[in-house]
Amino acid sequence: MATDKTFDFKRYSAPPDSDGAYTLQDGSDTLAMKGFVISFHHLPSNRSVYFKAFITQFNESYAPDWSPETVYGRADPIYFFKNTTRSISLGFKIPAASEGEAYENLARVQELIQFLYPSYTDVQNANTISQSPLVRLKVMNLLQQSSTNADPGGDYSELFKAYKSTNDSSKGLLGVISSLAITHNLENDTAGVFEKDENTILPKLIDITMDFKPIHEHPVGWHHEESTVPVEGNTEGKTTTVTSVGFAEDTLFPYGVASSVDVSDIDLDSAGMHEVDLDDPDDPIGGGSLEEQSDAAAAKVESTADTALESSRSGAQNSVFGFYDTDSDAADDYDADEYGSSTIRK
Repeated sequence: MATDKTFDFKRYSAPPDSDGAYTLQDGSDTLAMKGFVISFHHLPSNRSVYFKAFITQFNESYAPDWSPETVYGRADPIYFFKNTTRSISLGFKIPAASEGEAYENLARVQELIQFLYPSYTDVQNANTISQSPLVRLKVMNLLQQSSTNADPGGDYSELFKAYKSTNDSSKGLLGVISSLAITHNLENDTAGVFEKDENTILPKLIDITMDFKPIHEHPVGWHHEESTVPVEGNTEGKTTTVTSVGFAEDTLFPYGVASSVDVSDIDLDSAGMHEVDLDDPDDPIGGGSLEEQSDAAAAKVESTADTALESSRSGAQNSVFGFYDTDSDAADDYDADEYGSSTIRK
């Protein structure tokens, strides 16, 4: 029952008049039938449960974890990256327009609660956990399994038209429910309950709040791939190395939004940038082979060091420790090793 995607507030009740007409029409049923729902798919049982999307809270939190390492003589610590964790807080209301819908809402909540427990198998007369209670949570297009970027192409209007989502619960984001709170609003005078029978009540409004921890099914991060391609317009078989950059194996993480903006299509000259050709000896930035560039860089460092030494002789200055003395002898006698640093000595 609870796995049914359909919503009909009057399915459990007889028509109120002889003509079979209902004076009450629930517009939320129509919206839910159009796919405006929240779905949970339980992997161990392959069952799903759907709720109308009366969302009161939907928050995402991304927390990069850095480990600082303090170094003597350095103002700022050195940070080592560990990982980035993602958590989701979701809250929604489950209203009932009739006793029948209140009954069905209770059944849907009941099944969601059951999704929090594992699967067991009998091993030598002992219950042993065989599967953990993993679920897929889908909140329309805002929370779903990442789709693959299949070369969107086209212009912006075509990309916008193609952006849509389904109510297929198996396309939800994989993860674990770390907490679930249910409020039946029995004390709420505005909501109240349906008195179905003796000693039997059905809540008119149920509030759900939960925390969800995603488990991503693909690496989440940037990747670089190098490929060798022939130089355009070159007839001597010259090649160059091109590096392509993509995110999360080209998945449209996290919202499935495709963009037609491609960095490779940017006109570098009009943007005031220069495309470096490492194989061109006349290139002002590339300057030939990697070995030639390395030698040039070493010469530049040596020249900079000589300039710094001459500057220290004419007026010693150390910006890190705030040291300043116009006496060149003082600059020559300054022992940086004594202060836990290093400098160029005469």
